[in-house]
Amino acid sequence: RSGRNEKDIHVRNVSLSLDNGTPLLDDGELKLAHRRRYGLVGKNGVGKTTLLKAIAAFDVEGMPRHHRILHVRQEIRAAGGDISVLRAVMDADIERNTLIEEEKELLARLEKEGPGAEADGGADGASVKAKLDKLKAQSKEGASEEDAKFNADLKRLDEVYERLQILGADSAESRASTILSGLQFTPAMQAGPTSALSGGWRMRVALAAALFIEPDLLMLDEPTNHLDLEAVLWLESYLQSYKHTLIVVSHDRSFLNEVCTDTIEFAKRKLTYYKGDYDTYVRTSEENVKNSMRVYQAYQDKRAHMMEFITKFRASANRAKLVQSRIKAVEKMDLEAPDPVVVEALWRFAIPNPEPLGRPIISIDDVSFDYTPILDEASGTKKAKDEWILQQVNFGVDLDSRIGILGPNGAGKSTLLNLIMDRLTPLRGSISRNGNLRIGHFTQHSADKFDLQLSSVENMLNLFDGSEDQLMRSFLGKFQIQGTDALKPMMMLSGGQKSRVAFASLAYQKPHVIIMDEPTNHLDMESIDALVEAVKDFRGGLIVVSHDQHFITNTCGELWVVGEGKATRFRGDFNDYKKEVLERTAKRVAESVKSLSAINN
Repeated sequence: RSGRNEKDIHVRNVSLSLDNGTPLLDDGELKLAHRRRYGLVGKNGVGKTTLLKAIAAFDVEGMPRHHRILHVRQEIRAAGGDISVLRAVMDADIERNTLIEEEKELLARLEKEGPGAEADGGADGASVKAKLDKLKAQSKEGASEEDAKFNADLKRLDEVYERLQILGADSAESRASTILSGLQFTPAMQAGPTSALSGGWRMRVALAAALFIEPDLLMLDEPTNHLDLEAVLWLESYLQSYKHTLIVVSHDRSFLNEVCTDTIEFAKRKLTYYKGDYDTYVRTSEENVKNSMRVYQAYQDKRAHMMEFITKFRASANRAKLVQSRIKAVEKMDLEAPDPVVVEALWRFAIPNPEPLGRPIISIDDVSFDYTPILDEASGTKKAKDEWILQQVNFGVDLDSRIGILGPNGAGKSTLLNLIMDRLTPLRGSISRNGNLRIGHFTQHSADKFDLQLSSVENMLNLFDGSEDQLMRSFLGKFQIQGTDALKPMMMLSGGQKSRVAFASLAYQKPHVIIMDEPTNHLDMESIDALVEAVKDFRGGLIVVSHDQHFITNTCGELWVVGEGKATRFRGDFNDYKKEVLERTAKRVAESVKSLSAINN
């Protein structure tokens, strides 16, 4: 329930099912307090996205309709077109735009109706106040039908201005620009057409529009999937001061820890609420399980003790009354017995450790590269060397390397990985690799390389020539792909199971060096934890590009920053880098808004 002026949301008896009738939530309770930020957690496929969609569509019976609710999905097609990115974000707030149009109509009508009114067009700031004061002064004169209509329009104009003030209409353009700058849009990109953007950048436009609208309930579904680390860090900081209610679904535990004040666990068709961030939820949940186990064990011990007495003296006539009393006590205990506690075993896997190799494993010496070194084939015009995407990069990789590569999207991180893997050739300098080197490559798209018509076993046999069927089944069993799961077409496997086949494919290569490009996208928490532990135990080299702070801080001991053509070792830990990025972003956002202000003036 929620009154017209209340901002909290409380809906009881919430049930949710898939279109085929499969129940996802039974008699749940939706409790959302104003200005609290909730992390919605649960296994992949439990129904998190379905719940958010139902809330956004007001398909949840009893959902208060006076709230502005917005759901930004993990996969969305943001509108394209020739309008600028900045205009696209501002146009997204339909209520604001409708009110602005109504304001113009009311002013025009009032100026026409009011005696001696000047038609000086739409105004703002002090001029609007002066105009409104003037119109109010006119409203006191006369009591005719026209005057009544005039006064009604004037009253409505007051209401429009009050609502526009709540929506922050005066600062709309600078707010939109601030958000876009924080999400790494340059002033040129903000002024450019949305049609020129790639899918990932259009996702950012959709996210920027949602933040600009500032709905009463904002729901973000995997908002970090299409962002680089710099944008993730800014978004974290921005959401910490969000002035309405927020629900976030994310696999990035560091993001949840920074943003969320509360956690909602979606499991076993129930919603359970916890105070605190994700780590607090994990600790509280584990403690609850331990307490439940203690209660259940105490019941089992007491019951066993009483049953021992019953069994021992069942045939004794002297104790018959006492035995009957104990039997009734056990029956009562059983009726009130606590539920048995089922603790799911943590799933873990291992990547085989490689045999030793002579150093250096990989040596990158004065490497320079660009995709378009020649700007014009006809004239032979060349791009200046200091504008190349990578310039004179030097570093090495050994079996004990744990390297995290940081930097904004487009800086050259993936280009550097492709050079290391010999998928691109340096235009200057050289990359030497040990002749016996095996490199394992794992990305957010690793599960996409499989033929979904084939089984896991068939896919693995196709990838690794000369492997035996039974050996491959046994190997997949270590990744909990066993029995019929190993033999059914992969299209019938869950997303988590497909990820496990991808992990198996990585481990089967027995790599000396693992290169990972955004490995945690589309993985659930359990799979990410398993990957982190496997990588920590792995005794080979590691190079990671990721926006997942938890993954980087738990697997990388050395940070390199790629940007402005350079790859430089960062002297400090991840928190130092985070602080530096936030300061740099804040400066860039301020400059962008200042630039916009200068253009408007």
